[in-house]
Amino acid sequence: MPPRFLSSEEYDEHAHRLYHQGDFDGALEVLKEAVSLYPEAIDLYVGLGYARMAREEFAWARRAFERALLIDSRHEDALVGLGETLLRLGEHARAQRLFQQATKSSFGDDIELLLTMGRALYREGLYGMARDYFARAAAARPESADAAASLGYALHRLGNDVGAGRQIRRALRLDPDLFEARVYLGHILYDRGEWEATLREFERVPPVHHWDALAV
Repeated sequence: MPPRFLSSEEYDEHAHRLYHQGDFDGALEVLKEAVSLYPEAIDLYVGLGYARMAREEFAWARRAFERALLIDSRHEDALVGLGETLLRLGEHARAQRLFQQATKSSFGDDIELLLTMGRALYREGLYGMARDYFARAAAARPESADAAASLGYALHRLGNDVGAGRQIRRALRLDPDLFEARVYLGHILYDRGEWEATLREFERVPPVHHWDALAV
């Protein structure tokens, strides 16, 4: 019996599993083989771009996302992926334009896209822009603890401790086990000199979730 060829979706799923296991090299090899067989499968190029980004091969990541956009210029994940790559390359203005285009394509209410864009901006220290995307995510999905917490982190970076505390506490009401947010709140309270409140928050966090520095 001849060997069965995988579909583009099966290649994509296999690469996703490897990627989330931290095997970026394996994911890359799977995706390189896949695009040679399915050169018009846009999701494979998006996955290839993110695998390249994980390996910090930003020029190659850019090429993969641009190839995806040649197939579909309005593909939201490709727009966001290219925007993330350009941020890492220092092309902030073009990255922001791509994010705006992705927001328009998704009608501005895709919370995962909004959080992805906000986190990319946050990592680059563009806290004001990150806050705007997190605020939109929180407004689009009021029940999302991640959106509320992310908004709180950005507000804290912008010096708005009151707003930050309000949003992080809101996140913890939505999800008491969002330990990253609880640790972050503990650090805010510590900086204010509220020792007892700090201790109460830290005591509610399992030791494995304690970190000195938090990133979105």
